[in-house]
Amino acid sequence: MTRQDTHSLSDINQPFLGSHAVHAGLSPWRLRSRAFTKVFHNVYVPAHLPLTHELRCRAAALIAPGTATLTGGSAAAVHGYPFAEPFDPVEFLVAENGRFTAKRGVHIRRATIGPPESAPWRGVRLATPLRTAYDILRESQLRRSLPRAVAWLDVLLRDAFIDVAALSVFLQSRRDHGVIRARKALALADPRSESIPESEIRAWLRLGGLAPELKVGVLGFRLPLCFPRRRLAIEYEATPYDDTGPAGGDVWRRHRLRAEGWEIVIVTSDQLQRAPEGMVETVRDALLGRALRLAA
Repeated sequence: MTRQDTHSLSDINQPFLGSHAVHAGLSPWRLRSRAFTKVFHNVYVPAHLPLTHELRCRAAALIAPGTATLTGGSAAAVHGYPFAEPFDPVEFLVAENGRFTAKRGVHIRRATIGPPESAPWRGVRLATPLRTAYDILRESQLRRSLPRAVAWLDVLLRDAFIDVAALSVFLQSRRDHGVIRARKALALADPRSESIPESEIRAWLRLGGLAPELKVGVLGFRLPLCFPRRRLAIEYEATPYDDTGPAGGDVWRRHRLRAEGWEIVIVTSDQLQRAPEGMVETVRDALLGRALRLAA
């Protein structure tokens, strides 16, 4: 920011260092006013800009060393995949002897990666697609469940952002921490899933020893997840089921399925987020009940 920039603050559309702005002529009281939002220590953005995770990545790049590599969900955000929530920690890889220490809102993993796995970006490094996917899959310190990592991977595979064979080869030669988790996630991946919740439900079920089939055609409908032999379908609802019921098309489909002897387990967003293991047990109990009824 130059002294001339302070006369056109409304035109600023990117993060900046507060110390540079003050040196260029912006008064400290104006910097602390509602015109700007503090993102990190000494890093600000104009208050009119939506504070997305990608914007916070750009802000974090101003205080990270040039050797740091933006990776994981943060790199995915830069690549156009808004997996990370706006206030999720910005993920960096930093060399073992790097001086960049943990800061509020920044997650640091110590590791050194070479140029083949990153490229220059805004004064730091940006992980390649393969490295981005690898760090998404292996990172457990951010409370990212394995099914959530699988769901993100499904999206990346479905969009051909990465190739499953190339990722498999990439993982084969790894020996660093988290690679076992990454390989497990890859084994659970299936790009046929059409939404992140659908992928998460499938992954939780498979981790629980259940193997639902995907995209099965029944009565002219395509069921996202089901157990055809037991005539049990699994469906996701973004909001808890209430007296208003699902949308009209869903009501008709469910009525047709039930009329043909199918049972439908509805998984709500609240169940998936708060009690996924309980959801697995609900499906397991439903399968057992179906087996007993069909055998009678």
